[in-house]
Amino acid sequence: MRFLPGSPRALGLAAAIAATAVAGSAAPQPVARAPQAAEEGGKTPAGAEAGAAPLRGSLGVPVAERLLSSGDPEARLRGIERLGSIGTEEAVSALLAALEQGSPAARDPRARLAAVRALAAHAPRDSVRQLLSRELSEGGGPARGAASPLGEVLRGTAALALARTGERRALGALVNAIVQGGAAGEAAARAIKAYPPESLQLLLGSRKRIEPALVSFLGELGDLRAIAALRPMLEGGDRAAQVAAARALARLGDEAALAKARAWLRRPEPGLFEPTVEILVHLGAPEAPDAVAALLGSELGRLDGLRMAELAPAERLAPALARALPLLPADAQPRAVAAIGRAGGAEAARQLRRLTTERPELATAAAFALATMPGAEARAAVAELFEGPRAAKDADLRRLGLRAGVVRGLVLRDAPAALEGRLLAALAAPKGSSDRAVGVFGAVALGLRDAVEVVGGCSPASCDRAAVHAAARGALALGDRALAALAPLFAELAARRAAAPGGDDAAPDAAAISAGVALLAEPGGGAIATSRLAALAEEGGPLSPLAARALATRDDEVVRGRLKRLLEGSDPVVRAHVALGLGSDPMPDSVSLLARAYRFEDDPSVRRAIVRGLSRRTEVQRRRVLLAARDLDPDEGVRALARAALSGAGAPALAPPRSALATGVVWIAIVPNDRSAAASASSRPARLVRPDGLAVPVVADPDGVLLVPAVPPGVSSVLLAPAAPPGDAGS
Repeated sequence: MRFLPGSPRALGLAAAIAATAVAGSAAPQPVARAPQAAEEGGKTPAGAEAGAAPLRGSLGVPVAERLLSSGDPEARLRGIERLGSIGTEEAVSALLAALEQGSPAARDPRARLAAVRALAAHAPRDSVRQLLSRELSEGGGPARGAASPLGEVLRGTAALALARTGERRALGALVNAIVQGGAAGEAAARAIKAYPPESLQLLLGSRKRIEPALVSFLGELGDLRAIAALRPMLEGGDRAAQVAAARALARLGDEAALAKARAWLRRPEPGLFEPTVEILVHLGAPEAPDAVAALLGSELGRLDGLRMAELAPAERLAPALARALPLLPADAQPRAVAAIGRAGGAEAARQLRRLTTERPELATAAAFALATMPGAEARAAVAELFEGPRAAKDADLRRLGLRAGVVRGLVLRDAPAALEGRLLAALAAPKGSSDRAVGVFGAVALGLRDAVEVVGGCSPASCDRAAVHAAARGALALGDRALAALAPLFAELAARRAAAPGGDDAAPDAAAISAGVALLAEPGGGAIATSRLAALAEEGGPLSPLAARALATRDDEVVRGRLKRLLEGSDPVVRAHVALGLGSDPMPDSVSLLARAYRFEDDPSVRRAIVRGLSRRTEVQRRRVLLAARDLDPDEGVRALARAALSGAGAPALAPPRSALATGVVWIAIVPNDRSAAASASSRPARLVRPDGLAVPVVADPDGVLLVPAVPPGVSSVLLAPAAPPGDAGS
């Protein structure tokens, strides 16, 4: 590097060189020194010059130790992270000392989690392994005071840190936790599945007897090397060990357990029938359906029989499931209805058709099972629901059949031939009626009518809100183009509400909530004013998550404070959507917001969203968080997303509507607990959170039914708004 003579930088460099030369003329001295504060009592360390100290005294372990002794939790966290970054033996020892029982750091779950992450790289050390084992067994539970929301994260992180080592003593600690069971055992099992050992002998050790809990885990692990250790257990030993080994072998697909199960089937013993049936089911034995039917017929084994019927559907099980249905607990009966549908065949269709008329509380479940059951028998049963002689007299049954036909058309592409005509006829029903809402939803979802065309105008004087609700949900089945077409309506309704008394703080009416699905196609918020997006994000209603995502894409000095509050709020769905939006934030320092949010986030769905957001960033700060998420996050989904982001492929995009990954339909009937509250179910707003974490604002039909298409496979959740919004009393 060259400098011009006389420049300020050249003069400064010359002064530094001169100072070094003067010091060197007397005696050899260290060139670099840093100022050091006097120790307690005003004394300086022996052998050190007053006013000077080695660089380590200002930047190394002593500084971290001073931070750890601070009364400020944030300072203690900085001390832990500093020691973790130093990573020397001295730093590790200091960190372990800071976590001794009774210390401030040991009482702080956040400090312990930060320490576990910092110590993970040193897990093979005996002292570190002992601390990780302690965290695995105690987590955030009563042993350290009140249970912490971070307890599960802390326990899972410690288990993964142990499993990553692949070291015998670390794996032994995990195996001991599995044998003991409980939350620690579950965390240990997940960790070993995430990091399978090179040799199963590392798990089995020198055990002369393999405990039943460990035997069951070997079956779940799916490692075929376990077969050799399990087969000898089928003979000799106690019956519990034989049963556990046979179950595990059956899960591994080894037919050595089949002969034993058949022998038990011929000579039944108390408590042995259920595991015998499970073994037959896992191995696909011909006797399995009859054995499951027998289990369904027994009083004590009925729930186990239902579980087996769900694992192995068969037409022969439909009559047995129908007979067991009224004898099952009320909360298990919808599962039995679904199992009948999965069994398939003419008898299943007949039983489900009967349930739609004889068991009103199960009618929705039965109609959904018919709608998703392949075969001509099911299609004919659906058609009979809306075309049969009873449909003309029973409007509820007719709407049930029409909805089932639409679902069948969306899921199986096998709608009854007469469905289209019936839906178009329903469009002529009176505005605001449930019949017209069904027609609008079906016609839009199946592409028979355009959503905007059906809705028409929505002025304050005349707005068929029920049609808006149905059309918006129907547009979900058609993709981004259909959703974007609703954007002008949403912008108009949002602007109108902002001009009402209360301004931006005024709650949106039901039509605006429904039209808000346009934000799925316009993640940046489109034409909606930033102030209105901020108000919607903070009001906590069905639109809040999507509004928060859009607000994050408009980050600036004015918006930043609100984003921080949302990111630290109590609603995990809103936090997740802020994280998704920050992935497209124009401000480069937003990556620091995401990194900070990940540190102590206890909800796995939010951590998935944070990793998705980080995967869209290019700043170098993202890498450290992604590495920690890939290696030590207790959630398998978070680890998978982080692996994809670090590989350069980026986290998989959220499944867009009308894609191969979003073909499911959610069918919900809102039933009030009290008949006098029936009006509260009518046109009820709700927030449906899809399995991939994306929130969809929806409003039910006037009869309290919600059909939401284009949902990816997995578990969805629904949160009803506390009351109908202004301007929509329901029809």
